[in-house]
Amino acid sequence: MARKIKKPRTVPAAGRGPAPAEPAQQPERVEKCGHMDQPLLMLTMLLLGLGLVCLFSASYATAYDKQDGNATYFIFRQGIFAAGGVVVMLVLSKFDYHKLHYFAIPALIAAVLVMATIKIPGLKNYWINRNGAIRWIQIPALGTFQPSELAKIAVILCFSSLATIFGPKKMHTLRWGILPFMAIIGVFAVEMSWEKHLSGTLIIAAIGMVIIYFGGANLFWFGLGGCGVGAGALWYLNSERGAYAMERIHIWLDPFSDPLGDGWQGVQSQLAIGSGGFWGLGLGQSRQKHLYLPEPANDFIFAVICEELGFVGAVMVVVVFALLIWRGYYIALRASDKFGTLLAAGITTQIAVQTFLNLGVVTGLLPITGASLPFFSYGGTALLIQLAEMGILLSISRHMPAPREG
Repeated sequence: MARKIKKPRTVPAAGRGPAPAEPAQQPERVEKCGHMDQPLLMLTMLLLGLGLVCLFSASYATAYDKQDGNATYFIFRQGIFAAGGVVVMLVLSKFDYHKLHYFAIPALIAAVLVMATIKIPGLKNYWINRNGAIRWIQIPALGTFQPSELAKIAVILCFSSLATIFGPKKMHTLRWGILPFMAIIGVFAVEMSWEKHLSGTLIIAAIGMVIIYFGGANLFWFGLGGCGVGAGALWYLNSERGAYAMERIHIWLDPFSDPLGDGWQGVQSQLAIGSGGFWGLGLGQSRQKHLYLPEPANDFIFAVICEELGFVGAVMVVVVFALLIWRGYYIALRASDKFGTLLAAGITTQIAVQTFLNLGVVTGLLPITGASLPFFSYGGTALLIQLAEMGILLSISRHMPAPREG
């Protein structure tokens, strides 16, 4: 009779009863990093420090001549705004950027109304005309204010908020994803034409188009909207109001055709850049800033940088700007929500386009448009708002998902 073979008894690995069942897999929880982006903060402070040093070097000759021997006039005022801007930046870095939804529409309305005062009798007298451009408002006891800077941040806030509220379905349509945004850009374009502020129009249009694209607009309608912006620009350039812009294009193509008139800025800028050579003349040693180069502390400050610091110094400044722009888009791509992505993309685009326009004008690659160099050019309103925007970027970075371990 065959002997039955007993099956071996399965023994639990622990030796004490059956193995415990594996727990059900929980959905992965995304943790926020909770701290501001250190590279962005360091790059911002580096640009601010470089900007103040270069501004003092570029401005003291003009300040001494036009401010009764007060060579520190421009740097002192800029330093006050820089200190205040850093405080605003740090405060906004701890502010919940989601609450900026509530400021979007009021900021847009305020920007439109303030810029419209140029056409209101009694108020237009407060606008200042500088070399044919009417871009500043004189506020009694406070100084000058540039409304276009308010318009830029208003467009960023409003477009980001609307694109988030509309959602993907509405943003994919012509009615919601294109027309409202194009209407807002059109309003600001008209108001900018009153100021003869072509660079401001270009910057606002670029900001708006980038936010619309990131907001999920249909590519066909987006392209159609872009063609509409281009057609509007061509119509404006060929209109009577845009004649001054066409004159700038003509003189840009050949600045030496009128070197003592309209071509003076371009010629002196190129002389400053060429004089710097590879290593530069040395910090503070520029010759063109001594009443030869117009606006050495503002639109053409980069020409003074090239003359004093040479090709090496100019490249270093451009590299720092490139790193800041890269970090801004990095934060935009890693933001925790759509509103943060659009805000970061809009702010970074403003810095990128404005920097590109300024460097292009100074080096002769673009017609003179009057775009200032962020963090470098003299202007308290612009510097304060730029640092506030960096604070918003830092706030968005605080809500980014924490990096995975391992």
